[in-house]
Amino acid sequence: MVDSFAPKLFDGYAKRLQTRRARHSDPRHHFLHREVAERLADRLLDLEQRFETIAVLGWWPGGVREFLPPRLQQALDDGQLQLVDLSFDHGTAEADTEFLPLRPASFDMILSNMALHWVNDLPGMLAQIRKALRPDGVFLGSALGGETLHELRAAFVEAETRISGGYSPRVSPVMDLRDAAGLLQRAGFSLPVADFDRVLVSYQNPMSLLEDLRGMGQSNAVVGRSPRLTARRVLFGALEHYITAFGDNSGAVPATFDCLFLSGWAPHASQQKPLRPGSAEFSLAEALGAEEQPLKS
Repeated sequence: MVDSFAPKLFDGYAKRLQTRRARHSDPRHHFLHREVAERLADRLLDLEQRFETIAVLGWWPGGVREFLPPRLQQALDDGQLQLVDLSFDHGTAEADTEFLPLRPASFDMILSNMALHWVNDLPGMLAQIRKALRPDGVFLGSALGGETLHELRAAFVEAETRISGGYSPRVSPVMDLRDAAGLLQRAGFSLPVADFDRVLVSYQNPMSLLEDLRGMGQSNAVVGRSPRLTARRVLFGALEHYITAFGDNSGAVPATFDCLFLSGWAPHASQQKPLRPGSAEFSLAEALGAEEQPLKS
């Protein structure tokens, strides 16, 4: 087993309990998982190579399967493709680990939907994923990031600071898009790409948003959060500020979900490589139809 020395931001045991509860919630709460899984699967349409083994990682990995492109669905039906679901939902309160039991170079593709934003050691997790890919294998993942739930965060900060004189984390921190491609490169991926889609959801009131977050297993799991239930004055103060700051005339409020999409390839000799400085066959002057002048000393 690999020990991680990364700071522990999230309570993995609490997240497992939240996820297990969410599996039995009203399916209507799962709309965001399905929406992001479909957008993740759309990115597979441009991949033409043949895949024999795919692993799907996450707290709820099975949701990606139904959105696979027809070519991969047919390969599954014909027995030409093996798909393995690997859930993060393992361990106990005493043994919380982010070690992936995957053999090196064992998969052609690894997918992960809506799970990476709960990983404490994300560089270590990405490095494990890269090592589990065969040469020229591909990783595609999605995670919440950017300005996700910035409205809810601002509402709780304002209310709790005003009422209690301090602030306990009520909304989990998320990854910044600018850092995502760098993390892929740090983990050893070739051709790393990170982009995002913004999903704006309208709710009749902020309490409906909190119910959805609980139902989809995306409630707060930050280490150091207050063990007590949120005080009624703070909760209702936050809901009131949410409506005042972000609501429309009917009281409906928006919730922002920035869905990051990450992709990278296990290195292979056939992949395109950046040119060495000075190795270009044509100069900028030639492209512009100008005469190139030597530098004067």
